[in-house]
Amino acid sequence: MSDEKNIVVPVEGEPNKDGLDIRYVAFCDILGFSNRILTDFDRTLELYKQFGATVSSLPIKGTQVTMYSDAVLVTGESLGRVLSAVQALWFVALANDLMIRGAITKGRYWEHREGNNLLVASDALVRAVKLEKSVGVPAVVIADDVEISDEFWLNRFRGSLLETPLLHFRDRNIVNPFNTFWFASAETRALRLMADSPSHQDKYLWFLALYKAVSSGQELIPPDVFMRFVVTVY
Repeated sequence: MSDEKNIVVPVEGEPNKDGLDIRYVAFCDILGFSNRILTDFDRTLELYKQFGATVSSLPIKGTQVTMYSDAVLVTGESLGRVLSAVQALWFVALANDLMIRGAITKGRYWEHREGNNLLVASDALVRAVKLEKSVGVPAVVIADDVEISDEFWLNRFRGSLLETPLLHFRDRNIVNPFNTFWFASAETRALRLMADSPSHQDKYLWFLALYKAVSSGQELIPPDVFMRFVVTVY
């Protein structure tokens, strides 16, 4: 018989004695940062410092944000709080003429801090990194196996699209990159970024299409959820 120890999967919100728990993990990539750092290191470093300082001061309780180079890792036990943190990250990115791409997953997460060292092992992080690489557009997508409560979609009908954390666009559930402060300028910034990087035109056209869908007041919730709401009402 094997003397290998059994792996104990913790209950959500209840980390076991080894520090292993269940978390939502968002892995995001700051688009264009690598090219900027290679072509204009000093200016990009100053921008990065400002970006990092702003991200560090975000008042999102219940989440942990880690930045390294062009990657940002957000973890938390609440999907709502992780969504809020990623929305805040979008706000900072657009304010600095940057965009992000990423993925949110859910799974086992373990970390250990000792001095300046941080050790992390997470199946959720591995899946988030793989999914982020496959996204191909400036969006932070939610993995298909992440359960999303109807409450998140009901926010769509309680206020404007700029006040809901989630959107469903072109068969993807994504974090809403817009807010009431930066919505109007988001289009201008996207057009400017597209002009500066014509080789990435398709990605910016996707973002502009999302902008137009929001500005035109489309439902932007999954069709099955919308039909369930309609049946409930009538």
